[in-house]
Amino acid sequence: MNLQNKKPYLLYVGNAFPHKNLKRLVLAFKKLKKSISNINLILVGERDYFYKKLEKIVNKAQINNVYFVGRVSDQTLFKLYKNAKLYVFPSLEEGFGLPGLEAMKYNLPVVCSKKASLPEIYKDAAVYFNPKNTKDIYIKIFDLLNNSKKQTQLIKAGQKRVKMYSWDKCAKKTLKVYNSFN
Repeated sequence: MNLQNKKPYLLYVGNAFPHKNLKRLVLAFKKLKKSISNINLILVGERDYFYKKLEKIVNKAQINNVYFVGRVSDQTLFKLYKNAKLYVFPSLEEGFGLPGLEAMKYNLPVVCSKKASLPEIYKDAAVYFNPKNTKDIYIKIFDLLNNSKKQTQLIKAGQKRVKMYSWDKCAKKTLKVYNSFN
């Protein structure tokens, strides 16, 4: 599948477990298509039972322009992040929210759930929606797609947030904890 022909698009990267809330995302996307007919939704993740179940929901609801691309190479993932309009993260529960930070690293505005750890991790670098309300998901995505000034603000704030987290810092802090037991 040539993903370059799918622009403009929203991007989600991750699994499709029920707590990831992708069913509400695709239903909000269906509403969005009525306002922005040329928009696409690209879902990246292992084509397992949950993605196949979601694909059936999309087909039954006749939601066009949703692309299930499965696992992709790092190079393809980089291109997807670089060419997307927004990263959408509708999760109901999240331990940390690494994909949103990864999106910020690539200067991609993030619109996400205001549940779990996401507001604590992303702070002012994302637009938040109620993940149980498809209308709110739709409104926040629509508004952000149509507000280039807000997108620029989020990109700048995202670059600052990303600098706060690194594997090097994580390793040093973990090592410090381990050494405290000796």
